[in-house]
This record gives sequence, structure tokens and C-alpha cells, in this order.
Amino acid sequence: MKPKKITALLLFFALIAGILISCGGGAPDKAEDGNKADVNVPDEQGGETDENAGEPRIEPELPDMDFGGYKFTFLTLLYDGDDWVGDKPFELVAEEITGGDPINDAVFKRNMKIMEKFNIDVEMTALPDHAAALKRAVGAGDPIYDAAVMFNNDVPGIVTNGALTNVDELKFIDLSKPWWDPAVNSTSVANKNFLMAGDLLILDNEATNAVLFNKGLMADLGLELPYDLVKGGKWTMDVFNDYIKGASKDLNGDGKMAWADDQWGFVAFNDTLHALFVAGGGTLALKDGGDIPYMTLTSPRNLSVMDKVFDIMYNKDEVLNVQSDVSNSNDWSAAFYGSFEENRALFLWARLRVVEKYRGMESDFGILPLPKFDEGQDKYHSVVNSYTGVLLGVPKSAENLDRVGIILEALSAESKYTLRPAYYDVVLQRKYTRDEESSEMLDIIFGNRVYDVGAVYSFGGVFLDFIALCNRSNRDIMSYYEKRSGQMEKAIEKTVDIFQSMD
Repeated sequence: MKPKKITALLLFFALIAGILISCGGGAPDKAEDGNKADVNVPDEQGGETDENAGEPRIEPELPDMDFGGYKFTFLTLLYDGDDWVGDKPFELVAEEITGGDPINDAVFKRNMKIMEKFNIDVEMTALPDHAAALKRAVGAGDPIYDAAVMFNNDVPGIVTNGALTNVDELKFIDLSKPWWDPAVNSTSVANKNFLMAGDLLILDNEATNAVLFNKGLMADLGLELPYDLVKGGKWTMDVFNDYIKGASKDLNGDGKMAWADDQWGFVAFNDTLHALFVAGGGTLALKDGGDIPYMTLTSPRNLSVMDKVFDIMYNKDEVLNVQSDVSNSNDWSAAFYGSFEENRALFLWARLRVVEKYRGMESDFGILPLPKFDEGQDKYHSVVNSYTGVLLGVPKSAENLDRVGIILEALSAESKYTLRPAYYDVVLQRKYTRDEESSEMLDIIFGNRVYDVGAVYSFGGVFLDFIALCNRSNRDIMSYYEKRSGQMEKAIEKTVDIFQSMD
């Protein structure tokens, strides 16, 4: 949609809004669910919301430019996974104001402002083979795409193939600004960084790991809500495991636990093994002072963390791992979502996107960060899931890197004052969560996100191998490491060589 049409449409809505207000229509003190007060939705200029109230707005340091109607194009993924509500990113392009979808309207308003300011259009191409399409474009030197939003598990092949531009070449991108996520810095190698994330994206938030809990079951079991434990730094793996123990029940009385009939203390996937491991401060790999990765899988502390994670994940009487305990993969979705929705799971491991699936759930539930290893751990850690998270990059074939950097910086900066409040305050904290405490938990979860460089690049296949331990309830991490450490080290050396050779 062209800027002039956008402006006219916004003026129309502003007029209608003014008429409604003058007729005495005011915002209610409480949201429809009666639990949270309404928050201020950002206006078309990206005005303050409750989250930003009282804070001075930070403007990006960008030149005034007229790009002559240039069509800035994002290449994005087209997804068909059954646990992802949408089939493509919804934070990049919006065709019109709906008046009812805060995300859509924030994207529309943000894009309108940036399109008018720089005389551009913003477009999106969503393809199921987005990684292959990116490589084809770069190989052919085709500047068709200005930026790419990529699944995390496609990133290693894309980066090491030389398909992306070093962020240092984008001189108008300032990663020190608050609209960029500093956690992504952990994905650099040999002081070269090709990846970004921040307020421009939503799917990285949606892929962040957390745990949901059923309030009704917790009350029935005589357990206190864990919120104060989290805030006091006492939400640990031992405490979490104590909550789980005794929560399962053989509801149909047949003498055995079944995914479709019985009650569980915790419902999880294989991915949960790595999520808990990182939550406890573990990492598959770290980087030295020269920004070179090295394996940390079998460090003494990591082994201690893994012992506690194994204690949780391999308790077959209390914990349902749908990937290892449900024989037919066609039943995984029903086992995972159904157990919680039907009040047969006290805790559910979740990437935050799945919270939307429980909007209509009658029973109350809460959101928590995954637990720390112990009280001595300095903070909670929430890993971004490698299967469903996304990262942003600029194709090597993109033309005019100054233009690309200016537009990405402008969109990202404006997203801090439009898209982020709409997603965080309006959608998560009002529509999906059921209480004030869950909103506080989200602050903790998003404020402590982690990218494990060992999982991002999965040196020697370590990430998939690690989570596959769940299928066999295997605790012998030392034997696995001794067999595979040579492959891991060779993979690191190869990755480092590739990074060092890239411009």
C-alpha cells in the first residue's frame, strides 16, 4: 500500500476515533478477562505505552534519504508445522488497519511511518525453501532480496555457505541500541557476525522457552503458586522436581500410565532436555577470548546440571516426553496439547508461541521461566528454540548496503515503540496471560534469553545427538562425548576456517 493511501486511511480512522470519544466512549478500567488493566496501544507515531512511559524516546542516528519508491523486500520462511499458529511471519508486512489485531495494526503503522520517511515500499516473499532460495539468489548475484528472516536450524548452512553480509559492513546498523538483542552476539565466530535479532522480529520471542502450569491442579495438589519462588531466586531444578513428584495419577485405574488417559506432572519434548540444560547455566559450547568456540559439554558444572536434568526428564512415572513415550508420531500433538488443555498436566514445557493455543482454555494457567540449577546461579536463562526461532541477515547479493542498513535500523527502532509494545503488552500480557504475576515472569524470561553457540552451529551434530539422548533415557554423556569429541573438534575447526576466510 502506498504511503499516500496509508495516510488517508489513518486520517479516516483518527476521525472515527475522535467521534467515538466525543460521544462519551471511554476505555474500561479492566480488560475483558477482569484481571489486567488496559494498556495504551501505540499510536501511528509510535507513541508511548505503559512500558515506555516516562522514558525518553531514542531516535536512530540516520541520514535523511529519499529512496525514490524503492521496494525493500524481505525473504521469509513459509512454515507448515502444526504447532506454529501462522504459516509465515506476521511482523513484517500488513496490508491494512484492522482495528482488532494489535500486531497487524502496529506493523501497518510502523511501516507507514518508515515508508513515508524514506519513500520506500516494504514487501515480503515467503517461500517454503527460503534457505535454498537465498543461496540461489546469492549464487546468481541476484539482488532480489534485501534482508532474510531465517529459521535458526537453517542458519549454519546459510552462514557457512557465505550467503550473508558481515554486520560490520552495515555501517548504519548500531547493535548497541536497545532495539537489537545483544544475546545474538554469542553466534559470532572469529569476531565475525552475520546475524541479528531484536524488536523488528516476533518469532524469536515466540520461540523462547518457558513452562506453563495449571493453577487448578496445583490447588488440588495443595501446592503454592511458584511465583514468589521465582522472584526470590528459589525456583530451582530440585524445587521443580519436588513439584512434579506425586502429581501424576492413573486416572482410569488400569494400573499403567498412558498419554491419552492419565495425569502427568510434566509434559515435554526431546528439546526440553537442552532447554533445561541451558536454564541451569549449561552450554554445549562457549567461546574463548579470540571469539573461537570450544566444547564445554563435559565440564564439571555441566555434568552436575545434566544429572539434575536427567532426574527430571527420565522420571517415566511422572514425566511424559511425547517423542520418546508416544509411539505414533501422529499422536504427538494430541498428547502434548491435549494433556494440558484437558487438565491432565501440572506443567507443560512450551515455546511461548503455543500460549496462544490456550486462549480459550477454561482452566487458569500461569507462565514461569524454566528453573535454575540452584540458588547460587545468578539468574534465570531462557534459550531460544533452534527449530522455531528465527534470525535476521542481509544477503551477500543485496545492493546498496547503506540503504539496507538505514531501512533495517529505522524499522527496528520504530518497532521498539510500536510492534514491541503491541506484542508484549497488548497481546501477551493482556490477551494470553491470566494474571499480573505471569506478566512479571515474562519480564524475566525475555530479559534473560540465550543463544547457545554449540546448539546454533551444532558442531559435529551435537545438538541433535544431545536431545536424542531422551529417546533412550541415556545418562552416559561421557561415553557419548568420548566417541564424538573428535568430530566436534573437527567441525569447530572447519567452521572457524570458513569464518576466517569470509570477507
